[in-house]
Amino acid sequence: MYLDYYILENLLINYIIINCTTYITKIYTKKSRQIFGAVIGTIYSVMYIYKELEAFFSLPAKFIFFIIIVLISFNITDKKEFFKILFNFYLVNIFISGSTYFIIYFTGISHMTISFFIICSYISCKLLKKIVNDFRLLKHVDDITKKIRIQILDKNIECIALLDSGNLLQDPISKNDVVIIKASLLEKFLPKDYNFEKMDISDIQDVTDNLEPRLSSRVRIIPYKHVGDNNAGMILGIKADYLDVDNKKISNIILGISNFDDKEYSAILNPRILY
Repeated sequence: MYLDYYILENLLINYIIINCTTYITKIYTKKSRQIFGAVIGTIYSVMYIYKELEAFFSLPAKFIFFIIIVLISFNITDKKEFFKILFNFYLVNIFISGSTYFIIYFTGISHMTISFFIICSYISCKLLKKIVNDFRLLKHVDDITKKIRIQILDKNIECIALLDSGNLLQDPISKNDVVIIKASLLEKFLPKDYNFEKMDISDIQDVTDNLEPRLSSRVRIIPYKHVGDNNAGMILGIKADYLDVDNKKISNIILGISNFDDKEYSAILNPRILY
């Protein structure tokens, strides 16, 4: 029974660490790869129980397994990206493990309580994400344009985006960043002749009902408010597969649909996405 708990505990915590590293590095990685990497890490943890396998836990062997988990868990395109992920993965491990044991030591609750141990790891992951986001916000970003490529339902959309430091929209639930795009870019997916500027809950529901099931499950409601305007509005959001900018695939992106009219760009990019 204890072994079952041990395996489940390691599987979930390994996944939390891998997922947190994906968020921090902002490199697109499929969930299946993250889960597979967590499974490999769990297998390695189980090996620790058996004395006859102690040779696998020498410092060189640990480093090799560390690299194997990184190669399996992340979509790596070049050496620079590999070392970036490896370094961040190592730091995330240190931070989550250290802060988790600190919480356990501070509260006095035994780490053998699996649910509490996993909750501590999850809290540590959230705390690390918050710290990283705060550092990113300290950077000043000038307004420039970027060529971006959006993948949604295995279809690619290319356009020019304005990098606007004033666009800090986020999904209020998941806290994922929002990229505002012209509705015309998604004309193959959305109902025609619809005003996406002034929407309420019923309007969003009408649009959702007319989307194909694979797309309707990705719908998000994004509240927004213009400066100097006391009336809050809503934007229809759709989660993309990923955003490709500067040859980097970024996951956890919400597309905010708008009817804005500008010939020089077709999207407004949140500056936090690039850092």
